[in-house]
Amino acid sequence: MNAVSSFTQCGNLDILPAGVIVIRPDYTVVCWNRTIEEWTGIPRVDAVGRDLREIFPYLEEKRYALRIQQVFEGGPAALFSTQFHPHFIPAPLPGGGSRFQRTTVHPLSEGGETYAFIFIDDVTELVVQVRAYREMRDRALREIDERKQKEAALEESEAWFREIFDSVNDAIHIHELREDGLPGRFIDVNAVASRMLGYGREELLVMTPLDLVCGEHSRPLEQIGREILETGQAIFETEHRKKGGDSVPVEIHAHRATIRENDVVVSIVRDISQRRRSEEALAAANRKLNLLSTITRHDILNQVMALKIIADLLEMERDPAVMAGYIEKMRFVTDTIEEQVNFTRDYQEIGVRDATWQNIAETVRKVTEGLSHPGVGIVTATGDIEVFADPLFEKVIYNLLDNALRYGGPSLSGIRVSLATEGDRLLIAVEDDGAGIPAADKKNLFQRGFGKHSGLGLFLSREILAITGMAIRETGEPGRGARFEILVPAGKFRGNSVPGVTRE
Repeated sequence: MNAVSSFTQCGNLDILPAGVIVIRPDYTVVCWNRTIEEWTGIPRVDAVGRDLREIFPYLEEKRYALRIQQVFEGGPAALFSTQFHPHFIPAPLPGGGSRFQRTTVHPLSEGGETYAFIFIDDVTELVVQVRAYREMRDRALREIDERKQKEAALEESEAWFREIFDSVNDAIHIHELREDGLPGRFIDVNAVASRMLGYGREELLVMTPLDLVCGEHSRPLEQIGREILETGQAIFETEHRKKGGDSVPVEIHAHRATIRENDVVVSIVRDISQRRRSEEALAAANRKLNLLSTITRHDILNQVMALKIIADLLEMERDPAVMAGYIEKMRFVTDTIEEQVNFTRDYQEIGVRDATWQNIAETVRKVTEGLSHPGVGIVTATGDIEVFADPLFEKVIYNLLDNALRYGGPSLSGIRVSLATEGDRLLIAVEDDGAGIPAADKKNLFQRGFGKHSGLGLFLSREILAITGMAIRETGEPGRGARFEILVPAGKFRGNSVPGVTRE
């Protein structure tokens, strides 16, 4: 199999604003996205299938080769920072000069093969801002030192400094430096820092950066502190809590400086929410592509092979009764193929459109109108509650009701959709009084391929719900009916018409 066809998600990488190169352990290029083409001027057709070291010979140097090899050997992702590797690949700017890059290399597996996923982020603007700020800072400090005896000139300089300080795109924190390298009290922050976090400047000046942290640092805090003391700077990631309680992922470039004879740290703080979403998105796309590839290349081909065998048997058969049996099997196989094709269509739609607020009762009503349920009553007791879900949430409800009608057996007389709470979560119950689900089947209920037909419905339902953090489980009793429970996390539902459920 050639390098192009063996890695299936290459086409999706063209939408990313960052450069992406995917290589095999022998450095053969299997993906070369549009951004890399634009940066380097090397067309994809000239890069894919070649050894990356042939294109960029310096990658054979130990400072690159050893760290990339560690990724292939199962080690952690490798980071090539702007400090030591500012130009991982040659990428000239239209107006002259080279792009500054922050490069990470991640391990990636597909189809039994291991790849290195090289993600190159253009941080030229950030580097320019940092340099501009340093030049601005030094110039301002020189002026202040020269004019410290002149009150009016000093005030003018500070006003000028504040205007520039507040006009950059990223948040800037200036804070005290403790003896252990960790941050002390804020000395100053710019307007962007206040807007990013929702705190006023005066509120922040009585806090420390550690008061804002609400997640893990990308490296141990003590290690970051030592690095600032020993090298004068550090780059790391963490999460900051906003005043309203929400969090924002940030990348921090911390630089040790001396201001008015005081040892301080000046940090450029960048909101990386969009970058994190792009990485969420990439992982989800990879998982979807793997599954769709399995279905199209394996499951459907198996059914086609079965269809050919039955056709051969039918051609040799003369007994009408046996022929009728073969024809019925052919119908069953074609029905299975149709279900699998429909599943691929539905599965590729998951997460494509933005999640929306959906009224549970209205969704059940729409689904019920499209179902035939003579002699079976469907009762909805969900009040005026809405859930924040993928647009395919309606398909989940349809699948649960349709399964109850299909497999409830002769004892089925009613289906009920109701609500309850479990801690801070909302519980949506879809239960019936039919035959129920055997205990031995419960553990595999949501696995793809399990069940009386293709088993894709409940698997698809679980995947749809997972997009917005929901889960699903079955808690019914065999012989007394099935009960499926959808668990909706706090913040993903709203309304006030059910006891224990409050408007978010």
